[in-house]
Amino acid sequence: MKFAIMMAATILGTVAGLLPLRKSVATQYPAWWRVIAIVAVIITSLLAILPPTAGTVTDAVIAGRADSSAVVPILVKPLGDGAWADARDANVVIVINGVAGKQINETWTTAVVDVQRSTSDQVFTGLRIVAHDPWITMPYIVGLADRARIIFFHVPMSWVATIAYLIAMIYGIKYLRSRSMDHDRMSMALNSVATLYGILATVTGAVWARFNWGMFWNWDPKQTAIFLVLLIYGAYFLLRGSIDDPERRARLSAVYSILGFVSVPFLFFILPRLMPGLHPGSSDDSTAGPMLSLKSDALNTTKQWVFGLALFAFTMVYFWLVNLRVRLAKLQDTASSTRQ
Repeated sequence: MKFAIMMAATILGTVAGLLPLRKSVATQYPAWWRVIAIVAVIITSLLAILPPTAGTVTDAVIAGRADSSAVVPILVKPLGDGAWADARDANVVIVINGVAGKQINETWTTAVVDVQRSTSDQVFTGLRIVAHDPWITMPYIVGLADRARIIFFHVPMSWVATIAYLIAMIYGIKYLRSRSMDHDRMSMALNSVATLYGILATVTGAVWARFNWGMFWNWDPKQTAIFLVLLIYGAYFLLRGSIDDPERRARLSAVYSILGFVSVPFLFFILPRLMPGLHPGSSDDSTAGPMLSLKSDALNTTKQWVFGLALFAFTMVYFWLVNLRVRLAKLQDTASSTRQ
């Protein structure tokens, strides 16, 4: 299911992005298309940020046994007289004392409560009621909590950048076959915005690293790999900037784009999994990471759908930026021709 959602979101976003360009790569996207892209980004951001994080009683027990001061938000339903049942498993009944226990409202269907394990696995201290009757919650991940939300921004950026470098290579091949400058502009724009996405993925990954690994940059194999990819494509733009003749620039850029992409699958998918590292999916990580793991429970169902929407939204935005970059490049080429 997870892979089906990921692939469907990526394909749908890519087709939606490329379809309006079937006549000309410099065609402006219609207003309705732009509205869909904006709405998709807004909904993705709201779903990624606003819903409360809520775990289970089991999560609270595990965290509490490891650290007695651990505070875990759990989703429960009130039974009355200070008793609460795990909203996902009614057979698990606990007692919540403290402030939250006194604020119980029996009219609520469910509530998200910050708790600390107290005297046993059945008794907790309720610190505060985070939300009541939430229509959607994000799963609690021990050790990550709300920091896990960055997956909706960091991973789509990386994934879309990878797909974009592939499409840029395809347009490079199309240029070598057709010698159409439209194809050269498209390949350049695809590489340009893909590199921007790669930088954003690096920044969001660094933020993740700071709060989970202690430092913004750890030279983890995954961090090193994306840094190398950015260097490779940085050289691509240096190459384009150093050649004045448009046809020669386009020809060499197309060849470089093809050769450059050869390194992308190896650096993004193979190298980090051959070496030990801190990033999920490294050689010493038995889980293979939540996105690529074959285990059905590696990524919560809610997260799967929100992540799929994020992939679709950021793919749409990617092609919108590419379209703007192509149109700008065409204006620059026209202005240059006029001056000559």
